[in-house]
Amino acid sequence: MKFADAEFFYLEELLGSIDVSLAKTNAQLMKSDVWDRDCMCDKGEYLIGAGFCAMQRYLFDILRDVEIDPGLARELGPKSRNGAAVAKLVHSAANYWKHEPEWHYWLSELQDRAQKTVDTILHSRDSADYPLSDLLADLCGENELLLVNCLPYLSEWRSPVWEKVSKNV
Repeated sequence: MKFADAEFFYLEELLGSIDVSLAKTNAQLMKSDVWDRDCMCDKGEYLIGAGFCAMQRYLFDILRDVEIDPGLARELGPKSRNGAAVAKLVHSAANYWKHEPEWHYWLSELQDRAQKTVDTILHSRDSADYPLSDLLADLCGENELLLVNCLPYLSEWRSPVWEKVSKNV
């Protein structure tokens, strides 16, 4: 199924521009000494988080003006190697990046919704210093660690959403 989808092209351009900075950061990281690595990993995590937010916006663009529960829509479409819905992973990663500063590390326990978000992005891990980077690596598989490598998942996600909506009309 073909889609006339301007937002997809906007997203592709935006992620491509973030990826330029991300690739530069990754290259610097490989050459850096141990003292500089944390700072560069923090920068990479920030760039990846912004990319996941842009992808989340795209998910909402697709769901605009259609009657489907957004939670159900996020369960549709391609799955990760661990069997998790990629749209749900993207949504949770964006929420994590946006709200993580509110979840102070000294809290003994996160609220249920926040804990579910963290558990989702950990993607079967017990913990991670850079969970968004790890999630992106999971989604990229053998491909280079770039946000644009998530675009095929989003493109593939549109069809089952459209099919579900079409059946309900």
